Order: sequence, then C-alpha cells, then structure tokens
Amino acid sequence: MKMNKRLISICLSLLLVFMLLPVSALAAGRIDLDQDVGLTITYQNHGTPLSGAVFNIYLVATVNAYGELETTEQFKIFNVDIPGKADDTWRALASTLEGYVLRDNIAATDSGKTDRNGQIAFPTGGKRLTAGLYLVLGERHTQDGYRYDATPFMVMLPSLDKENNVWSYDVTATAKFDSSKIPEKPDTVSCKVLKIWNDEGHEKARPKEVMVQLLKNGVVYDTVTLNSKNNWRYTWANLDNAYRWTVVEKEMEEYTAEVTREGNTFYVTNSFSEDIPDEPTPTTKPDTPTTPGKPTLPQTGQLWWPVPVLIAAGLLFIVIGLLRRRGAADEK
Repeated sequence: MKMNKRLISICLSLLLVFMLLPVSALAAGRIDLDQDVGLTITYQNHGTPLSGAVFNIYLVATVNAYGELETTEQFKIFNVDIPGKADDTWRALASTLEGYVLRDNIAATDSGKTDRNGQIAFPTGGKRLTAGLYLVLGERHTQDGYRYDATPFMVMLPSLDKENNVWSYDVTATAKFDSSKIPEKPDTVSCKVLKIWNDEGHEKARPKEVMVQLLKNGVVYDTVTLNSKNNWRYTWANLDNAYRWTVVEKEMEEYTAEVTREGNTFYVTNSFSEDIPDEPTPTTKPDTPTTPGKPTLPQTGQLWWPVPVLIAAGLLFIVIGLLRRRGAADEK
C-alpha cells in the first residue's frame, strides 16, 4: 500500500512538472514573430526580364508561433477555404480570392514594380510585413508587343524549409503567367462559367439559383443567374480581349466557393458546410508558383499543445513500469 501511494505521488508530481513546462521548451520549430519577413518575386520570360510590371500583395491570414493561421478581418467575409496545407491547394484559393479582391477594391498590403532585372522585393519603402499567408496579384503587363497576365498565387511568410527543418524568413518566388501577342486589330474572346456541386448527401440544401459576376479589369461588367434550366453554365461571347476578364460568385450561405480557371473557362465549385469555418480545406489541386532551391510552403494549422501532454504521459508510463519492476524485485 505504501509503495502504491508513493508511486502515485511521484507520478502526479512528474506529470505536473511537465504540464507546467512552456510549450516552446518541448515543441521545436517555432516561428520567430519578431524577425522580419520578406518576399522577392522574379518575373521573366525565358530569361528576359519583364520590367515595370506591377505586383500587389495582400495579407489573407496571420500566423502564430506554432504555424496556426487566423484569417484577417477583411477576408473573413468571403465564404472561401483558407487551408492549412501545402502549395498544391493554394492556386485555387488564389484564383478565388483574386475575384473578390478586384471586385471589392480591397487595399493591398504592399505594392511595387519589377526592376530592370524583372524582380520586386517586398516590403517596399521601409515598410514591415506581418508574418502570415499572402495573396500575390500581378496586373496586366505589356512589353515588346506581348501582354502578360500573371497567375495569382499564395505564399507563406516565413516558409518552412522541410529538409533542414528551419523557417526561412526571406522567401523567393518565380511568378508564372499567360502571354499572348497583341493583335494588330481588336480581337474578341468568349468566357465560359461552369458550376460544380460538392455536396453529396446534402443536395436538398442547394439553392435554386446562384449569381455569378463577370469582371472587366476588376469591375463588374455583367451578372448572370445559374440554375438547372441553363444546366448551371453560361457563356459570354464577343468580349474585347484587350481587357482582363475574371469570374466571381456572389456569396451565399452554407456553401464555400472555389474558382479555378483553365484558359477562358471558369469552374465554380461550391462545397457544403453546415457551419462555414474560417479555414476549411479545399479539394482541387492545381500547381502554384514554386521557389526553385528555396523552402517549400509550410503546413499550417498544426497544433503543438498536445506535445507536452504526450511527452508527460510517456514519461509517466516509463516511471510506472520502472517502479513496478523495482517493487516486484523487492518482494522477491
């Protein structure tokens, strides 16, 4: 009996000690929020610098020391997924947010133009960036008879170097783009939108119709209704190709929205969510601009608080085993 009481007392004491230890002492890889973060974008066409191109960055979510994201106030109003995953899910997020940012004229966190080497370094003008998840948008750029439309992308500042298990606070990204030769005569283009429902088992919750907006250089040009009568699709024809066209869906309850683009076809996917979270997980997996030879994007949203609990529990069982073995030896 005395042995059991002593055993319980020792175990409880050890558990209390480890529970009182700060998480930082037990969880490796914390982000140093006091350290400055930076982003350098390279914008080139087969080695030819695209100079004078305008890029804007937007802070979509802040990150804490343990890599957990919290959506900023100006982006909480949109029913979109802000995933705590890696780069394979973030192109769809970037494409979706682009429409909302342009339509609502959301102010950029920072902006600047590429230099003669086709590079732009953020922050600019002595500013300081907050650690977190950023949306990067490039404005249409014309050079040497071609027009360039930068592909929107997400980037995490700082980014995690998984090979060395360290955070990189100065991140480099290469911006991708679509290019086309400027025609001698005005040309036209058609844009198509298709609705995709991701709500198996909740089909009854679907609205009878949804509103989709076509943006002309970020300004609402037309609004159409998608429903079962038009098979949840619509095509705009004879659009002036001198402008940049984007599609965005008007917000609705119980569904998150995701917009992906293939050429001039826009796919709007709505996923059912009874209680739409700030940071759910999307389903599509297009690629995003990568950082050759640089850290990859981190997996955010990871919880570190269970670490000390698990360590304490493990040590607790070890101590119990050792004491029982010792007690058995004493009885012999």
